[in-house]
Amino acid sequence: MNKNQRIRSNITNYDVLRAVKLEIKASEERIIRRIYTAAILSVATITFVLILIITSQTPTTRDYAADAMKRSFEMERAIKMIDDAAGTHYLEQSKAEQ
Repeated sequence: MNKNQRIRSNITNYDVLRAVKLEIKASEERIIRRIYTAAILSVATITFVLILIITSQTPTTRDYAADAMKRSFEMERAIKMIDDAAGTHYLEQSKAEQ
């Protein structure tokens, strides 16, 4: 009960019921506040984990892309060497057709 209410010597069922209702309402507000806090923390945790995974995988992806570009360059150089050695000059012909 609030301190603002006057104190009576005889407490009725209505007074008890009012006190119980206020206590239930206060506990509902605390539970709702905890549920919102848990939901916000869950979303933040999931976001943090996803960012951590993406950040940790970026160098690996970059290494794969660099390796693929390197292999592509080496393959093009090998094809040019074979083309020059065979004397067919298919690469120059294909570039001229484009």
